[in-house]
Amino acid sequence: MEERNRQGNRGHVVAAADETTALLRHSDSESSSSSASSVDVEQQQQQSYRTSLRRHSSAANLPPYHEHHPADPATTTTTTTTDTSPEAAAVVAAGGVAEESSALIIWTIVPVSLLGVFVANLDGSLIIASSQQIASEFNALSSASWLVTSFVLALCASQPLYGKLSDIFGRRSNLSVAYIFFAVGCFLCGIGREYWHVVAGRAISGIGGAGMTALVSIIIADIVPVREVATWRSYVNVAATTGRAVGGPLGGWLCDTIGWRWCFYGQVPPTVLGLVLILWKLPKRTRKRTTTGTKPDGDDDSEGETASFRRKLARVDVLGAVTLIGTIISFLAALEFLSADGHNDDGALPLAYTLGPAVLLFLTFTALFYTAERRWAAEPILPIELLTSRATLTAYLLAGLQMAAQFSLFYAVPLYFQTVAGTSVSDAGLRLVPAVVGNATAGLLAGYTISKTGRYRLFTVLGNAVGCVGYLLVLLRWRGTVHPAETLYVFLGGFASGTNQATTFIHLAASLDPSKMAVAGTTLYLCYNLFLLIGIQLSTALLHARLRSSLESGLEGVKNKSKIIESAVSSVKSIRDLPPWIRDIVLRAYLDGLSCTFAMSLAFAFLGLLVAISMREKRL
Repeated sequence: MEERNRQGNRGHVVAAADETTALLRHSDSESSSSSASSVDVEQQQQQSYRTSLRRHSSAANLPPYHEHHPADPATTTTTTTTDTSPEAAAVVAAGGVAEESSALIIWTIVPVSLLGVFVANLDGSLIIASSQQIASEFNALSSASWLVTSFVLALCASQPLYGKLSDIFGRRSNLSVAYIFFAVGCFLCGIGREYWHVVAGRAISGIGGAGMTALVSIIIADIVPVREVATWRSYVNVAATTGRAVGGPLGGWLCDTIGWRWCFYGQVPPTVLGLVLILWKLPKRTRKRTTTGTKPDGDDDSEGETASFRRKLARVDVLGAVTLIGTIISFLAALEFLSADGHNDDGALPLAYTLGPAVLLFLTFTALFYTAERRWAAEPILPIELLTSRATLTAYLLAGLQMAAQFSLFYAVPLYFQTVAGTSVSDAGLRLVPAVVGNATAGLLAGYTISKTGRYRLFTVLGNAVGCVGYLLVLLRWRGTVHPAETLYVFLGGFASGTNQATTFIHLAASLDPSKMAVAGTTLYLCYNLFLLIGIQLSTALLHARLRSSLESGLEGVKNKSKIIESAVSSVKSIRDLPPWIRDIVLRAYLDGLSCTFAMSLAFAFLGLLVAISMREKRL
């Protein structure tokens, strides 16, 4: 029995050692095999056998080597019969050197890449905290959400492309382009003289932000041994969490002191520094793992260095990307028309002439996207069959619903404290920090719990229940001036979001074939961003619909009612200049509108709890 297990897994031993050795090569040439005596080979194979098999079992979500049962289809992986006598000697003998050298490469490349992760995540919370102030500057408060929406729209459209493009053109070139897009977008936002200039700059930054975050994880997967990927990705999470925590208060402080334009100008220098470090430290071509070993990133071996640009682009699902962009934009346009200011104004187009075409475009693009992905795409961005699996649907809904709940709250919290509570922009931004801390705390606890118990469903259910409690407390207790301790309720919402971000990926990995994880994981990140957009846009629509309704009834009979309403919904600053009794009516109207957004966050969180309860756990 022991001999059969050894023979059945010998292919994994060679593959594991070959991976470690190949990580040191940065060209297409193969190193010649070193010689070793048969006695040394056998001893080295015995010594490395257990460690290598453990690493491969862990990467494929298998039980430990002594628990592996090849007859069980749920835990069986395909093995390859390999002649291990001369070749295995070389790769096993190189193991110690590979481990030491690859560690040096990792400690050189990964910290450099984390600067981009920090800046990209700082940007998100910084703009959320300052968006009301920026939009008010252009008298476009009702469209403030587009500062975030345009960024995430571009991010959604480009993020699925970065993985494939980096396989074709290389990691460093794509990451460098991402840094350039981000820096240029921030600069254009800073010099913008019209609101649409700033929104366009945010879209350009979104294209760069997608690569600055996603490509780091791809590079880590390329250069880090499989068993250490989770550890190194935790450092990425720390950088991201730190950026999100710093961004909120920093954005408020900049708006209160030197002006909102420095929210964008200030991001350019660290982005340029990150670009310089990437060009300096990141090899032109790293090595990526494949099913048959490793090879350099960039164009595949069969095409070689002389492959035409057209041939490379042919592998990219351009039609799928374009139709996906159209689907998202048309859907969000419909939501925007619902929350636009002028539907009831004299001379404005009837809602049927704005919302109707947007819905028609959405349905058309959806049909085109479905057809393109189902029939025409050789390598689809979003395979339709993934959406029919219960495991993937559970993961996507869990991740998306909590993301919509949290960012709906993120949009409302700064506005609540600037209007109802009467705080400064910087103080309002500071109220987002507990949610970010809750997110990071949940991620760390989830990782520890899952690694110790091998289970994740109970933690997921508890985390979502905690989130529901937090959103309910915000809805019931935030009715005016808020006690400092009660601002910590947002920690609970962040905890739920962090829980789902940790456990949904584990659920996918445990439920799907490893060959599908790359596409499934990319789609998971797409769901994060899509539901984020849905949460923000629905918050805007609901807030302004309720705000206008409350102002219309509260200001009945007041002179210049229409002018007061337009001023109140367009700029937060204008509220301070109103007579006290009118200001009280406006603030009550804001409280009514914001309470509706809190209720919507609670609804999203409750739906997430129901999905968590229905999850079918796979024992790790």
